[in-house]
This record gives sequence, C-alpha cells and structure tokens, in this order.
Amino acid sequence: MRRVVLFALGLLFGATLGATLAFLLTPSSGKTLRKRAERHVQHALKEARAASEAKRKALEAELAAFSKRERTARK
Repeated sequence: MRRVVLFALGLLFGATLGATLAFLLTPSSGKTLRKRAERHVQHALKEARAASEAKRKALEAELAAFSKRERTARK
C-alpha cells in the first residue's frame, strides 16, 4: 500500500512540476497565463471536491453496512 501511495504522490508531483514548467515556458502574456492557471486550479479543486465527496459517501455506506452487520451479529 505504501508503494502505491508513494507512486501516486510522485505522479502528482511530476504532473504539477510539468504543468508549472509548461506555464512558465509558454509564450503567453502574464495576464493570459494567470487566467489559464486559475481556471486549471479551479478545475482541479472541483474535481478533488467531487472525488472527496464520492469517497466520503462510499465510506459512509460501508460504515453503515458494517454497523448493521455488527448489530445483527450481536443479537
């Protein structure tokens, strides 16, 4: 599991570094670049929130199922 987490972190770091370099080396004006960067960040935040919400719902459902099994087992 640790290897998967480290891989994911490395992938995220590499993607962030690559995006940063692409923004810095792109022949655009500063204003255009900032707007584009802001759109990308907002999109990433929206996706992260959606993924977080989906995972939270899945974990809540799993907890409810586990609690129900535990109550049934104790009877």
